[in-house]
Amino acid sequence: MITITVHSDENRKSYGFEVSGHAYSGDPGHDLVCAGVSAIAFGSVNAIGQILQLQPGIEQGENGGYLSCVIDQTTLDAELDAKLQIILQTMVTQFYTMVASYGDFIELKYKMI
Repeated sequence: MITITVHSDENRKSYGFEVSGHAYSGDPGHDLVCAGVSAIAFGSVNAIGQILQLQPGIEQGENGGYLSCVIDQTTLDAELDAKLQIILQTMVTQFYTMVASYGDFIELKYKMI
C-alpha cells in the first residue's frame, strides 16, 4: 500500500509531504496506481521548484517507494505561501481522487508540524 502523509500546521497550511510504499496493483512497470501517485508527487515537487523558484528539501529511496518533500515555511512571504498552498492543495485533491477509486492501494493522512 502507498501511504501519503501531508505535513500541515494548526491552520491547515501544508509545508511538505511524504510518499512511501508500493501499490502492487499491477505488474512492476505496469502498475497504473503507482504511476499515478508518482506523477502527482513529482509534478508537485517540480511545480514548487519551477513556478515558485523554491528549493524544497528532498529525500528519495534508492529503489523507489519513498519521496519526502519539505518546505521551510519561515522563508516564505505571504504571496509565496499562498501560491505554495495552491500547489499543495491541488496535489491533495488529486490524491483524494485516486483514493476514491483505488482506496485498497492508497491511504492519505495528515501529520501536524
